Amino acid sequence: MNRNTAPYDKLIMPNGQPQYGRFQQTFSEVNHRDFEYLDPMDRPANRLQRHFGFNQFHFIGLHSEDYTLACAIANVQYVATAFIYLFDHQSGQLHPYRFIQPLGRHCQLSPRPFSGLSQFRKGAAQFRIQALERPNRYRLNVSIADRVQVDVELTQPETFEPVTVCSRAGYNGWAFTQKHTTLTVTGHVLWQGLNIPLDGNKVTGSSDWSCGFMQRETAWNWSSISGILPDGKRLGLNLACGVNETSFNENTLWIDGRAHALAPAHFEFNRKNRMETWHITSSDGAVDLRFNPEGCHREKINALLVASNFSQLPGKYFGTVTDNDGHSYQVQGINGLIEDHYAKW
Repeated sequence: MNRNTAPYDKLIMPNGQPQYGRFQQTFSEVNHRDFEYLDPMDRPANRLQRHFGFNQFHFIGLHSEDYTLACAIANVQYVATAFIYLFDHQSGQLHPYRFIQPLGRHCQLSPRPFSGLSQFRKGAAQFRIQALERPNRYRLNVSIADRVQVDVELTQPETFEPVTVCSRAGYNGWAFTQKHTTLTVTGHVLWQGLNIPLDGNKVTGSSDWSCGFMQRETAWNWSSISGILPDGKRLGLNLACGVNETSFNENTLWIDGRAHALAPAHFEFNRKNRMETWHITSSDGAVDLRFNPEGCHREKINALLVASNFSQLPGKYFGTVTDNDGHSYQVQGINGLIEDHYAKW
């Protein structure tokens, strides 16, 4: 159901089942090991099925008029990956780094959204996301030899209303996601000799913390805005199509931290040329946006057990969004992200 809070602070209840619904809260733990995981014939899943059936990732974004920085750690058990890129909206240059570890080696992700350490390591590359409470915040540290040093903290404003969704995935699984936008950002980024100052009044942060026993093959489109309007209001937007839509969806507009639930979203784009303009709408008419891509971070894996066709594009949004009170907001060239992803995991 759609409700503000769940009866248990952990996702999996004492009966071994998830709390399905859309909530305006964070959970103390996604205790997936307590889930009563059955195969399609109602038999308890064995240890290998449980291990390889669970996937988790954490994505963090920094957004300003001049730069977009995107970073993620993902573990799909067969492989673990981490990437980070910096996109310069003035020059149009995108500088990516990507790393892979087989069988999740040197990768761990915390089951507690705001407590614990998630990290990935390969050679001279180290990624760390420290989750902290009171206030809820993430401390992102990335070091890649002497080329990249990131040390930033993203803090949830006191009045911000987070959105979490847990929905069924296929016949015997579930998917969980926790979304934040317009987080307060402090710290510094040193990128290939370039020192990028982070002014908290001009830079905002976003977070996508997701996991679950997801469908073996899945695909989605995702839209994200975390920006500041000319009048100073903070506008966040999260839209998804193809995932987290069974009975509930994660689609949300935030205005100064207040969450407004949105109807299912539709993405129109050209798979043969994702750099063409995208059109994003919602079935209730609250969203009517066009997205002009300016860059593209692409990853492709086509292996025996796993596959991924991933495109994440930084660019600019134009159009109108309307909140639950009927107030409309003009979006004129706000930087954001859009994504097209097919996965077999």
